[in-house]
Amino acid sequence: MMHAFGASLRYEFRMQIHKRSVWIVPALTLVLFVLIGGSLLRDLFDPAERPPDARTAVVGLAVQLHALLSIGFGCLLADRLIRDDRLRVAPVLDATPARPVARLLGKYLGTGAATAIPIAVAYLGFTVAYAVNTGAPEALGWALVACGVVILPGLLFVAAVALAVPLVVPAPLFRVLFVGYWMWGNVVTPDLMPTLSRTLIHPLGGYPLAALLDFRGIDGEDTLAGPMPGAALNFLRPEPTAATAWLSIAILLVLAAAALAGGHALRARRAR
Repeated sequence: MMHAFGASLRYEFRMQIHKRSVWIVPALTLVLFVLIGGSLLRDLFDPAERPPDARTAVVGLAVQLHALLSIGFGCLLADRLIRDDRLRVAPVLDATPARPVARLLGKYLGTGAATAIPIAVAYLGFTVAYAVNTGAPEALGWALVACGVVILPGLLFVAAVALAVPLVVPAPLFRVLFVGYWMWGNVVTPDLMPTLSRTLIHPLGGYPLAALLDFRGIDGEDTLAGPMPGAALNFLRPEPTAATAWLSIAILLVLAAAALAGGHALRARRAR
């Protein structure tokens, strides 16, 4: 099983990393974001605007890039699992000794890692530039922590959903629904309408940001996790603590595993 998993991971990674759209989509997204007046560069390099410490600066950068580039990340992965069926190679692959579970996990991690590379390049590139510009090498350490507890769990969740859900709905429709979900569940605040924002099920990592990184926005006045008076779904918004932060990460990983398991079961049923 491990041999099949490793071979699938390497193959899927190489195939995905060479797709031009994997690099073009995040690049264009960043360019458009800067052109329409996003605060990404100003928060980092304008002495009058940037935060007073490296932790706040690079964690704020992680939040902005995660919120922005994860949309393209999910859309780019939407056709990866159904592609085998569309090209009619799925029956051939199923006839090989390689176990379907190993191939699925290899595809999941291989394509996900390749599609995440441009996000990592952008984030670490901006972080290095900030560290050099401000003489704050500790920014690199905070960036790695933010990657581990905020960006990585969110991308693992998004990748699993993007692979599995197009087995049920067409990939173009999934992309439309995913963009709508991302805006509703991550950008809309609970005082406007019922939303998953600020809950434990929040792929932008509100609980790890608040409890593990002590981040409350660039200006220190944002509330990223926890209950809001009168808001719906407050039972999913306990007070942010280290325990609830790790619980939020665990929930995202469990949901990712459930999505993959559902996708595997559906493909196995269709193959009968």
